[in-house]
Amino acid sequence: MTVFKTLFSHRAMLSVWPLIALCTLLMVIDAAGPLSFQRPAIAEGQWYRLLTGHFLHSNWPHLGMNMAGALVLWSLHGHFFSVRKYWLYLLLLSFGVGLCLYGFSPNISLYVGLSGSLHGLIAYGSVRDIRSGEKTGYLIIVGVIAKVAYEQIVGASSDVEALIDSRVAIEAHLFGLLCGLGLALLEWRGIKKPEA
Repeated sequence: MTVFKTLFSHRAMLSVWPLIALCTLLMVIDAAGPLSFQRPAIAEGQWYRLLTGHFLHSNWPHLGMNMAGALVLWSLHGHFFSVRKYWLYLLLLSFGVGLCLYGFSPNISLYVGLSGSLHGLIAYGSVRDIRSGEKTGYLIIVGVIAKVAYEQIVGASSDVEALIDSRVAIEAHLFGLLCGLGLALLEWRGIKKPEA
């Protein structure tokens, strides 16, 4: 299937394009105040922010980068998802990353952006590639692990931080990668047939 057909398939129209519409709408109406990941608000019981903060962005370039990433990921791995599975895994990954940020990154008091969840989706898709015998899965997963490791050692790109007018939450990338791998491995174990 060509990239055009993949991006404009019926499943894409009910998966990645509504995601783009949702994130764009939230940017237009400036919903960061009531929906962003804010540690003090979460501590007061607003747990929904662990999820909703992922669909907000610091500015238009930030939104554009993440939405382009969502489209690239769909073109690479969209064939592994039904509409329901895409939304379920996106929400699980987003909540997982939010929970990890809250539990393990006390230095992050405010967070917006989908990049952690996107790292989870690409990790999941790479494992599915490998399971399906597609050798590109190995290249993608090694590349993502190398990128995240580099960020953890060296830090985020100052150019990207200037572009998005915000600190790049490299912790979210790490947690997304780990959550995506965990999700893929859990699914893999669930699919394996028990030995007689």
